[in-house]
Amino acid sequence: MLEAVYASPAAVAAGDKAQWISIFARYNIVEDPVGSAPHLSGVYDAASGRRGKGPLSRFFDTFIAPNTIVFHVRRDIVCHETVVRDLDIEIAMGPVVRVSVPMHLVYELVEERGELRIFRLAAHWEFLPMVTQAMGFGWDSLKTMGGLGWRMFRQQGIGGILGFCRALSCVGERGKLAVAEFARAWNMADEPALASMFDSGVVNVEWPSPRVFRDAEALLAWRPGAELRLSKLLAAGHTVSASFELGEGPEQIQGVLLFEFTRKRALDRVCAYWQQPVQATSSSSGSG
Repeated sequence: MLEAVYASPAAVAAGDKAQWISIFARYNIVEDPVGSAPHLSGVYDAASGRRGKGPLSRFFDTFIAPNTIVFHVRRDIVCHETVVRDLDIEIAMGPVVRVSVPMHLVYELVEERGELRIFRLAAHWEFLPMVTQAMGFGWDSLKTMGGLGWRMFRQQGIGGILGFCRALSCVGERGKLAVAEFARAWNMADEPALASMFDSGVVNVEWPSPRVFRDAEALLAWRPGAELRLSKLLAAGHTVSASFELGEGPEQIQGVLLFEFTRKRALDRVCAYWQQPVQATSSSSGSG
């Protein structure tokens, strides 16, 4: 599974668009960032006039090919059919404009013709802070962002630009405060408070995914007294992702939590991903 995921940045580092596209399943979804309009391949594509991977091709040409990206990976997690990467990326958008983006990357894999391929790539990162960084280089920022806007117009059209800008709307600080309250209720073993945070009043926690807890009592009984500590909270769309540590010493668990919210900004689902971490090193690569 890790080999299947590592093939993505390797193909980008080599500038091999055909190889990058080939590692995705026939039907696939790219959400980058989560909250923007997803890129759907395998269905009929009006831009190319055929059913195929046209959206993937345009995504590569728009967001990957012009940039140089370096991954600084903190942790890789393999959890059932999913690989989650906890990392920061550095993006050189031009000779001067460079940004650093905290991120959680989620890869959902499927088997096709005997090989693992990427069905869904979800990049959890915060849109506005990245744009603010990119606009901090004066005239160089204007040239670089202007070039990005023109590429998006040529490759994605007006609809694609508007879809990308949907990432501006997210659960934001309100969502992060709710996540902090979840951790507080967990650490205080406050069952009613935990249950009340969910839209239906029924706890829906996959811990680790796909084990599901449906009530607060069962969830808290799983690791009684273990302190939940959160860091690197990122609000993207209707989701807040967070790096987490649970417990102390040799029994400590480290991983990534995804908190999904409803339109009413109540919790809908919490997904946990963790395992013994796999060591990874920084490498030059492209997005995803």
